[in-house]
Amino acid sequence: MQTPLQVTFEGCEPSETARAAIEREVARLEEHNNRIVSCRVSVIAPSEKHRHGNGFQVHILLTIPPNENIVVDHERSDNARYEHVEVAIKDAFSAARRQIGDRKPRS
Repeated sequence: MQTPLQVTFEGCEPSETARAAIEREVARLEEHNNRIVSCRVSVIAPSEKHRHGNGFQVHILLTIPPNENIVVDHERSDNARYEHVEVAIKDAFSAARRQIGDRKPRS
């Protein structure tokens, strides 16, 4: 990647465990498409009033030449699995891999 990975946490303290999971997933993305120029990830915690039953949101913005942006919005779900940030991260990056999987580098 030409631009360093940008990770933000909203509504929660930054987590080294979550950041490490994001870095691993970005490395996997780059195996699928080595032309990724930048990647921005936002991890958004459920609000204090709605902690139970709502999960984390993970938003990913990828830029691939020529000026193509890929946006993945992994929204909150009633599924209890998404109460764990690592699960939400994994599922969001899985969606990102599906979106870039068929985009082949141009010669």
